[in-house]
This record gives sequence, structure tokens and C-alpha cells, in this order.
Amino acid sequence: MKAEVSVDSLRIRLQRAKRQWRRRGQSLTEFAILLPLLLVMLSGLIEFGFLLNDYLDLIDAAREVARFAADEDPLHDETGAWNTDPTNSPEPEGFYTRIWTNTDRAMTMGGQLALNPATDDVVVSLFSVNFGTVSARYPLLQAGNGGENGWTRWGNHTSNFSSGAVQTIVTDSITSNGGALPPNTGVVMVEVFYDYNMLMGLPWITAFVPNPVTLHAYSFMPNSALEPTPTP
Repeated sequence: MKAEVSVDSLRIRLQRAKRQWRRRGQSLTEFAILLPLLLVMLSGLIEFGFLLNDYLDLIDAAREVARFAADEDPLHDETGAWNTDPTNSPEPEGFYTRIWTNTDRAMTMGGQLALNPATDDVVVSLFSVNFGTVSARYPLLQAGNGGENGWTRWGNHTSNFSSGAVQTIVTDSITSNGGALPPNTGVVMVEVFYDYNMLMGLPWITAFVPNPVTLHAYSFMPNSALEPTPTP
């Protein structure tokens, strides 16, 4: 009787062991199937984490340059005469030159971003707002630069904002303030375009996302020098 119990007990143990090995084998198979998917997801998170980090740096740079431009006068030369020509030297050409210089400085503050003259760009647009209405956009159009395109540094990009789009932003601001019209004001807008080249460039990412990815950051700041006047 004892021998029979021992045999039955051994048989039960063997069956349990077989079931455990089957479960382990099933788990390994499932893991082997899911591993490529997990690696794809992990690599995507890493790549887009780098992209997001660069985009946040780009936003900070655009804001810093717009704050600098808010204190400048781009519509008068150094004698105080009205002049909107960005190619006029030393002013207002110097206004745009200082923006380019400050953009380069802001981009490299983190030690990792630098604009490429062949693909990237900085676009500056100036607006006069007359009691809630965008009444003028500077600099004026010259040989394809300025006007609705904005004043571009290298000509690789044009402004993503039309005057109508800026008017919509102003109108929304008035609505949010209960409909009260703001006083005359001026606005400077700085847009920075930067091509993010993927660090890993893995084929299962580039098959769905273009490489490079063009990042666009912008910032609006008030500028009293751009306030509309009756006789400029």
C-alpha cells in the first residue's frame, strides 16, 4: 500500500512539474513575441524625449529673443528719422542683426542647439495695433522678404502667421477681457525654425515620422516703439 501511494505521489509530482514547465515555456514564448514591440516603444520614447527636450529649449530661446526685441526700436534710424527698411545701416539694420546674434546666443546657452543656415531660420514680424485692430505689419515687402512673409534671416522659412491670424489672437484677447478695447500698442513676434535630426534614426520610426522634423517656436512681446501714430 505504501509503495502504491509513493508511485501515485511521484506521478502527481511529475504532472505538476510538466504543467509548470509548460507555463514557463508559454511565458518565454509570449515574452519573445512582445520583446520587439517593447523595444520599438522604448526606442520611440527615447527619440521623442530628445525631440521634446530640444523643442522646450527652442521655446525658451524664442521667448528670450522676443523679450530683447521688445526694448528695441526697429522703425527709426539712429537720428530718430522714420525708416522701416531693415537693410538701412546702421539702423534699423542693427535691430535685426542684434536679434540674430541674440538668437544664436540663446540657442547655444544649453550647449546643444545651433541653427543651420542651410535649413533653419529666424523670422521677425512687427505689428502696429490700433485699438484692437492690426493696422500695419513691418517690415514692408521687399524682394520677397518682409510683409506677410516676415523678415527672414536666411530665406528658408516664412512666417506661419498671417496678419489675419494675429488679428484673431488680438480679437480673442479682447473677448477674454470682456470686450474692452485695449489702447494703441505694438507687438513684435519672433519665430524660430529648427530642423531636429533624429539621434537614432531607426527605420521603424522614420517610416512614419519624417527625418528631420521641423520644429517651430514663436513668441509675442509688446513693443511701444511700434505703436501706431497719426503721421509716421
